[in-house]
Amino acid sequence: MSPHRWALAVSCVLAALVCAGCAGARPGSRMTVAARAGAPDDAAMHVNPNAPYITQGGTPKLIPRATETDAQNAQPCDPDSLSVEEVSANVNGSYRSVKLAFMNRGGFPCLLGGYPMVSLSLRNQEGEPIGSVAIEKVTPEKIDAELSQGPTGSTPAAQPSPHVTLMPHQVAAFQVAWSTGSNCPVASHILLSAPGTEKLFAIPQPMVVCAGRIQVTALRLDEGNV
Repeated sequence: MSPHRWALAVSCVLAALVCAGCAGARPGSRMTVAARAGAPDDAAMHVNPNAPYITQGGTPKLIPRATETDAQNAQPCDPDSLSVEEVSANVNGSYRSVKLAFMNRGGFPCLLGGYPMVSLSLRNQEGEPIGSVAIEKVTPEKIDAELSQGPTGSTPAAQPSPHVTLMPHQVAAFQVAWSTGSNCPVASHILLSAPGTEKLFAIPQPMVVCAGRIQVTALRLDEGNV
């Protein structure tokens, strides 16, 4: 494109932007806001129990807040209404722990509980795949004791936790812990799914895993916000 045509094109774009800005500033002009699927992240800021929400489908509508009756009639969580994020991490020497949480992004209460399915895709120092690690189900107290350097003692076998009711935007958290060191297999992601579901979530988490195992706790309600 010749310099003259380039300058003309730039001038036309700038003129169009200026006109658009002027049109947006006229009284009565309207701004269109893109709809977001699921419950909005600022749900806790709505003081009106029937505040408008933008729901999947793109049309704003009034959705009543979930009630105690809704909670009593809650069904197992739809994995498509869940998200999972890292909440926090802890270190004690060669011992590592990461706290993850599932959030109910749907508009209604749902049930979730037990141990999430967790797996790692391990590679050796040369980057060659070498399989997976063993999963040990433990209690949060055992991991906390390791992190605080306190005595672990004999920990009873972990039992499946009962289902918990997740209201919209509530989270159920769990921990993944492992021992690290040198010349041990490496993983780049934690692969997991909610109990009783098959949808896989991949959480970026570089890990050097020694001892051939990781520890996982059961889900429980958490006050964290993801």
